[in-house]
Amino acid sequence: MIVCVDCRKPLPEQTARCTACGWQARMENTVLNFLSSKDRASEETSEYIETYDALAERNLSRPVEANDYVESLAIGCAQQIGSVEGKDVCDVGSGRGFFVKLMLEAKARSVTAVDIAAPALAKVAETYGVRSLMANAENLPFEREFDVLVATDIVEHVLNVSNFLVSANWALRDNGLLVVRVPYLENMIGYSNFFGLPMHYTHLRTYDKRLIVHTVEDAGFKVERVFYDGFRFDYMNRFWDRVPAVKAWLQTVIRDRYGRGNITNLNKLICHMLMKPIEVGVVARKVSHIDAQDYHADLKEFYENRKSRTPVSGEAQ
Repeated sequence: MIVCVDCRKPLPEQTARCTACGWQARMENTVLNFLSSKDRASEETSEYIETYDALAERNLSRPVEANDYVESLAIGCAQQIGSVEGKDVCDVGSGRGFFVKLMLEAKARSVTAVDIAAPALAKVAETYGVRSLMANAENLPFEREFDVLVATDIVEHVLNVSNFLVSANWALRDNGLLVVRVPYLENMIGYSNFFGLPMHYTHLRTYDKRLIVHTVEDAGFKVERVFYDGFRFDYMNRFWDRVPAVKAWLQTVIRDRYGRGNITNLNKLICHMLMKPIEVGVVARKVSHIDAQDYHADLKEFYENRKSRTPVSGEAQ
């Protein structure tokens, strides 16, 4: 069901005003704004949205990664899930819509696209006609709504990973599947502002197999399988540095024969031998429903009291 993002009470329909707290979704262009009152008023969230609006607009006009490469990653992820026929699927961070398209072709009962970047979401809504909600991945407006929830290249971006995982747990029905794909042992230095990044942040973290499994299983899931993807001819295993002539020859053969997107069609064992994966993913089943709890009552009281004592900027001391 659809719930209010302010108080999490059920909404009779997605455009209805919450009878408990008065919050209401807003139609903006072709998508529904499901941001909470706190997010709508937050300068931090506004900066965050501006960052991802800019990145979405760039990907629509001049993609950082080629469309065939991104589409091939979506195909690989869909293959990990198996049949979705007759199931309700949510794509969090729907981006260019390749996964949405695949789920429609696979005869999912329903497909919901969620993104915080309105330019990308509007394009998905226009192209595929699916329910499209502008929402914060840390506060999804769903309660036991989906059989499958997919978040590819999202967890490295969210500010509070725990919020996303709890929200994903709530959005899934019992025994539902969560599919998460994240960067694998990425070099984070390139995201420093000292290296020319014009916005404050993009990627905030990276993962290996152990860490992504641990992170997901802490949130009421049991990981059923781990997969790797995102191989590129310019991302060879370090072993090949010892034989640079062979490395250059391999890169030329792979580039000329497969380009970027079709590399993922290679046998994964061969890919692992030749190249370092860029992505690691997990398919996890929901085994328990998380209930909201207050672990930080003392800290909350201290923090609220501290805020009430702190003068607003410009006030006399």
